[in-house]
Amino acid sequence: MKKVMVIFAGVAFVLCIFMLAYGQSPEGTKPQEKIPIEQRKAKIISSIDERIKMLQEDKACVSAAQTHEDLRKCREKSREERKDLREERKDQRKK
Repeated sequence: MKKVMVIFAGVAFVLCIFMLAYGQSPEGTKPQEKIPIEQRKAKIISSIDERIKMLQEDKACVSAAQTHEDLRKCREKSREERKDLREERKDQRKK
C-alpha cells in the first residue's frame, strides 16, 4: 500500500511539473503588443467596409447577369476576390 502511494505521488509530481513546463511560453516568441482600442476599431471597420463593397459589387454583377454563364462568372470573380483578400490578411498577420 505504501509503495502504491509513493508511486502515485511521484506520477502526480511529474505530471504537475510537465503541466507547468507546457504552460510556459517559448523564449523565441514576443509578447503580444497592446493596440489602442481606437486603432483596433478603425481596422475592424475598414475590414467591414471592404467586405460590404465586395458584396455590393457581387450583387450588382448578379443583378446584371442575363445568362447562367454570366452568373457563373460572377461567382468565380467573387470567389477569387475573397481568396485574394484572405491571403492578404494572412500575410498581414504574419508581419
